[in-house]
Amino acid sequence: MSRRNLGFKPPRSAGLPRVRFWLLAAGVLAAPLLLCLQFTPLVETRSQLSRAEAVRVEGLLLDSAPRTPGLAGPHEFSWNQEELNLLGRHLLALSRMSPEWAAQVDLRDGALGFEVSRSLGFVVPVYMNLRGEITQGDGPPALTALRLGYLPLPRFLIDRLMPNLSGEMTSDEPLLAEAARLLANIESVQLGATEIRFNVHWDPEMLARAGDQARQWLISETDRQRILEYYAVIGRVADEIPDSDRAIPLGRLLAPLFLEAKDKSLQGSDPIAENQALLQTFALYVNEEDIEQLVGAEAAEDMPAAKFVEVRLQRRQDLAQHLTSIAAITVALGPELALMLSTAKESWDARHRSGFSFSDMTANNVGVTLATLATRDRESALEIQRRMSEVRSDSEYMPEVGSSRDGISAEDFSALYRDTASVEYRQRLAEIQHLIESTRVFTGL
Repeated sequence: MSRRNLGFKPPRSAGLPRVRFWLLAAGVLAAPLLLCLQFTPLVETRSQLSRAEAVRVEGLLLDSAPRTPGLAGPHEFSWNQEELNLLGRHLLALSRMSPEWAAQVDLRDGALGFEVSRSLGFVVPVYMNLRGEITQGDGPPALTALRLGYLPLPRFLIDRLMPNLSGEMTSDEPLLAEAARLLANIESVQLGATEIRFNVHWDPEMLARAGDQARQWLISETDRQRILEYYAVIGRVADEIPDSDRAIPLGRLLAPLFLEAKDKSLQGSDPIAENQALLQTFALYVNEEDIEQLVGAEAAEDMPAAKFVEVRLQRRQDLAQHLTSIAAITVALGPELALMLSTAKESWDARHRSGFSFSDMTANNVGVTLATLATRDRESALEIQRRMSEVRSDSEYMPEVGSSRDGISAEDFSALYRDTASVEYRQRLAEIQHLIESTRVFTGL
C-alpha cells in the first residue's frame, strides 16, 4: 500500500517560516540603506587644484583676514559661489578626502544649497549622495532640508542632527567648547544672491586657544609622554648653558634631541613617532610657548618649566622660529598645508608688514623637508636621526641666506614675479630647494 493511499503528507520544515521571517526582516532593515545609495554621483570628482587656483585660495584667505590680525575687533568678509566651491575643493584636497569625496554649493538669494558625493569603491560604482538646503528668514541661517540618496530626512531628524547654526552650543569636551565659542563670535551671516557675507568678532586670543586645543586633541596619550620626555631633554641641555650665553645655535639643541630619538628607536620605539614628538616639542620651546599648550595642564602639572635660552639660526631668532614652526605643522597636518601657510604668510608680510622674504621661505622649506623626511618611512626616519644627531653647524642643513632678497613689497614682488604661480617664482623656489637638498643632512634622501 502506498503512502499516498494512506493520506501521508510530508512534514513541513519547521525552519521555513523562520527563514522567511528573517529574510523579510532583513529586507525591511535594508530598504532604507538601499534608498540611501545611488549609482551616479550628484557631484563629479574634480581634478586637483592647479597652481593658479592654489594661489587664488591663498589670496582669498589673505583677503578674508584683518589687516591687523593681532588686534581684537569687528571684522567683515564675503565669499561668492565660485570662491566657496574653490575653497571646498582645496579643503577636501588638504584633508585627503578627494577624490573619493566631492562637494559643491549653489547660492541663491536667502538660501544655500549644497551637494556632497562619496564614492563607496565597490566593483559596481555606488555613491552616497547628500543634498541639503540652508535658508535664512528673519533669524540666522538654518538647515531646512536634507536628502540622503533617495531618502528625504524628516524634520525632527534634521533638528536633532543640526540643533542650530548660530553657535549656541555647549560641550564638556575642551576642543568642542572652543569651537562653540568661535562660532558664537560669528555675529551675523547674510545669504545673498551672489555672496555670503560674514560679520564676526575677531578674537586672536580665542583663536590661539582653539589652536592649542586642536593640537592637544591630535596628540595621543603615548605621544604626550614622548613630548614630556623630549621637553625634559631640552631642560637638561638648557641648564648646562651658561647664563652669559644670550643665545645658542639651533643645532645645539637639535643634535641632542635627535640623539635621544635615535637611542629610543634602537631600543624598539617607533622612529617616526619619536621624530614627530621631537619636532613638536622643539617648536614649542623655540617659540617660547608653555608645555601645557601642547599636552594640557594636567599632563604638564609635574613638569618643571625648562630654562629658556634664545635659539637662533644663522644668528637670527626669526629663522629658527620659522623652521621649527613649519616643521611642527608638517608633522601634524602634512607638507601641502605647511607650504601653503608658508607662502600665505610671506604674501601677507609683503602686503602689510616687513615684505616678502626669501630668507624666511628658505627656513620654511628646510623645516618642511626635515619633517617630511623624518616621518616619511622607518628607514628615512632612522637616517635623519643619525645625521641630525651629528650636526655641528647650521650649514649642514640650512643654506646660507645672507645674500637673499628680503623685505620685497607687494608691488615689487608683482613686478619681479607676477605672483606665486609664475614660472619665475617657481624657478626661484626650485633653486632654494636644490640648495637645501645639497646640504650634508639632506643629500641623497
